[in-house]
Amino acid sequence: MNDLSEFVVLSDTTLTTDSRRVAKHFKKQHHHVVQKIESLTCSADFLSSNFSRVDYEHKGNTYVGYQMTKDGFVMLVMGFTGAEAMKVKEAYIKAFNAMAEQLQRIGNSLWAQRMDLEKREATSFMWASFGAKRMQERRHEKPLLENERAILDAEMQPALFRPNVVQLAGHA
Repeated sequence: MNDLSEFVVLSDTTLTTDSRRVAKHFKKQHHHVVQKIESLTCSADFLSSNFSRVDYEHKGNTYVGYQMTKDGFVMLVMGFTGAEAMKVKEAYIKAFNAMAEQLQRIGNSLWAQRMDLEKREATSFMWASFGAKRMQERRHEKPLLENERAILDAEMQPALFRPNVVQLAGHA
């Protein structure tokens, strides 16, 4: 697993990874990673917010694993040592920062489009007040502008990614 983007998957609207991916990358036995997670001494609130227990089926047996957020992963891996752990920590932080920048760019682009729409609507409304002919044009423009606003508003919602639209990395 040379590309750390393989760690990151989209689960609903949250970026996550799981204990199996961590074990595979660090060449550890999965049950040791699970033990490490279960022995973390951070607050109960942090644990419940950043780790979710998941049961995995393998060859007819059920195994415990954990899905974790970026913060959960960082908390877990902070305890790992060695050169490989340092490389992974740095690369993982870079990957999440790059994703945050991408989300910011998407948000800024949508915001600029929304501001342009507001300006066009205000201009349309202003001109409509100057006469009957322009009022007819306004009646035609208004539903188009409202539809465009609804589309932009939907895209600007906090859940910028929809599971069936964007898949950041395949499941292992």
